[in-house]
Amino acid sequence: MAKTEKLFSKVIMIIFLLLVIIGFVVPGAINYNAEPDKNNAVEPRICISDADCYLMCDDAPLTVLCSQNLCMQNSCQEAKIYEYNPVPITFTLDIKNVSLNNLGDLQAVFVKFENDKVLLYTSGLDLSQILEKAKIAFDTQCLTLEQKQYCGEKIKMAVNGENSTIYGNYVPKEGDVVEIEYS
Repeated sequence: MAKTEKLFSKVIMIIFLLLVIIGFVVPGAINYNAEPDKNNAVEPRICISDADCYLMCDDAPLTVLCSQNLCMQNSCQEAKIYEYNPVPITFTLDIKNVSLNNLGDLQAVFVKFENDKVLLYTSGLDLSQILEKAKIAFDTQCLTLEQKQYCGEKIKMAVNGENSTIYGNYVPKEGDVVEIEYS
């Protein structure tokens, strides 16, 4: 009887080991010939300026926007949200008592400040994203400038001479005149 029990436990152990081996080998063999998943998520890249976000796609550089310290595109397969356009959208931006001339990042590619003119080399950026490039925070409620915050009734914004309450969500168009006052 002891001999039968030893034989039985050896057979069970061999079957168990075979199942373990099959469990590791078969899934790998099934996926070995499968095409790579093109929808794999790519880790977001941290950036300080647009110059940190360039990609090389098909042996050509691809210009990518840096917004909120993250590159808006992290691989050549991802959709281009903000495509670089060599012909800029130009609009006037007048912020009371602020010269935008020296505020822009020299390595910024998508947004350039020249006196009170803003050159925007993509479409779809809203005013808060544009002012982020000048280190100014602007949302639907507040304007933060030089570590001082102005909110609600303290902000007045006009687009082409008409009052606006869209604030940071406004997407400028060619030739617009945007005026922001704060107190």
